[in-house]
Parts: sequence; C-alpha cells; structure tokens
Amino acid sequence: MTTTATGHGHGKTILIGEHHVMDGARALAIGLPPFRTDVTLKRGGTGPLRIVLEAEVDPIVAEDTRKMFVAAAESAGLDGEVRVHIASTVPMRRGLGSSAALAVAGVRAAWKLADRAEPTGAALLEAARACESIVHGRSSGLDPAAAAGTDPVLFQRGQVLQRVRVKPELRRARWLLADLGASVPTRDAIAIAIHHRRELGAEAVQALNDQTSTAADDALIALESGDLELLANALGSAGAAMEPLGVVNVAMSDALTAMRAAGALAAKQTGAGLGGMLLALCRSEADAQAVATAIEPRIKAFWTLPIHPESP
Repeated sequence: MTTTATGHGHGKTILIGEHHVMDGARALAIGLPPFRTDVTLKRGGTGPLRIVLEAEVDPIVAEDTRKMFVAAAESAGLDGEVRVHIASTVPMRRGLGSSAALAVAGVRAAWKLADRAEPTGAALLEAARACESIVHGRSSGLDPAAAAGTDPVLFQRGQVLQRVRVKPELRRARWLLADLGASVPTRDAIAIAIHHRRELGAEAVQALNDQTSTAADDALIALESGDLELLANALGSAGAAMEPLGVVNVAMSDALTAMRAAGALAAKQTGAGLGGMLLALCRSEADAQAVATAIEPRIKAFWTLPIHPESP
C-alpha cells in the first residue's frame, strides 16, 4: 500500500475567453511551468475520510481548501486520515490559477495514494473541475485544463478541443505578465461579469461570445503558423470583448494603455479581472523588458515568458 504520494499542477494564463467561456465561447489558455504547485499526501489513521492540512493556509481559504482535498480524495476512493502538505509558487488572487493548480495537483496525488493509475484527459479534468468549483462556484474547466499541461489548449463547453503546437518561428516572442496586485476574489468578479451580461441582453452577449470564439480560432491559427500579427489582433479583439463586463477597472485600463504605448503588440487582462495580472505580447525579450520598465511604477512585479515552450 502506498503511504505517500505527490502530484503537481501548473499556474495558467488565459489568452482568450475569460468569462465568455461560461456562455459557450471558445477559449485559449496555457500552462505556466515556472509557476508550480506540488501536493504531498500521507496516510494517517484508519476510519472515515479526514483531511488534515499540514501546511500553513490562509484562514480565509482554509475551509475551501480542506473541502477541495475531500473532493480530490473522494474522487480516488480514499478513506482514513489523509495529511496534506502544499508547496506552491503560484501567486494567489492574481488570475494565474492558484486554485486550479492546487486542484490538479491534489487529484493527481490522491489517485497515486489510492494506488490508481494517474488520471489523464477527461478523468483528470472532471475531478479537478469539481474541486475548483468548491472555491469559485461553477468552474468552466478551462483553468484545470491549462494547469494540467504546458501546451496551449483550445477549450469549449467543458472539453479540450485541441492541444496546440506552437510554431518554432515564435521562439523570439515573449509574453509579459504584469502584476497589479491582489484582485477581488474570483467568485466576486464572476458575479459582477454575470450581472453585466444580464444587463447587456442575450443578443449583445452572443455577439461578444462570437467575437471571443473568432479570436480564439485566429489565435490558434497564429500560434501554429507563427503569425505574430494575427496573434496580436486576436488578443486585441479578445480584450475588447471583456470591457463591457465591468471587470476592467481604471487602474487596469491605464496600465494596458501604457503597455501598448511602450511597444507591446497587444495587451489585455488575464483572469477574472478587477486587479491581478495583465498580459502583453512582445516581439522579443528586449521589447518585453522595455514595456515592463515603462510601467514599473504601476505594478508589483513582472515576468517574461517564451511563447514557444522550448525556447531558451
């Protein structure tokens, strides 16, 4: 019997489709290997399932975190005492999928501890989505799908439609992630977006969904063909589709304008919004650094990441 097991998940960033994915729009997201969560589970006593969090957890999210691990353990058929240790470099409340990374890592570890084959594909997505829904309300599944791997994923209606192979011609290009500071809880941003969609009405919402789906399709073509200009246009269109939802505040809007003025090919929010992370597309590492320098007074931190996963 396995007595200790470890699972991992990555942070993620949504390129296209925040919020609109909940209405059936196609979305595109990527895993972020530099941001990683590792969960180690250890068997304790026998009896009914009991989760014990060994790691220090923010009291605000401690109960939801415990419930997530109950769900992960139940998905694997575990019982008895299960002790949980968490090590993570994924920033919380920044739109980088800390909950999704934790859900994926917890499910993988739970299945290993139960001496079951590590779940993949739909099985992993279903279990991790149920865990994430405990924290955010109804999860689309997009975040866990991206957190489970490193290739970009095209996603719609709870399913991964395609994992995207990025053209080597994009090796020089960079993503710039700029941290504006903690956002409101994802659950709250989702509620605000839902409210705005209701006020917009079905016809306007469908137009925004169509715009988002087209942007996701164009971005997929751009990544697979190496067309940087098409990718920039797709990101710009996706960003514009977010503005009517009330989740891009003044600080975000001002920073996005400054990023574009400093040379970013495109810049948009990533994640639920109302704070957190901004995403920019840059031609090179030098361009990304220049954009980051230009907006440095507005941000808490920044990271530059290659678009092509095998870039140096």
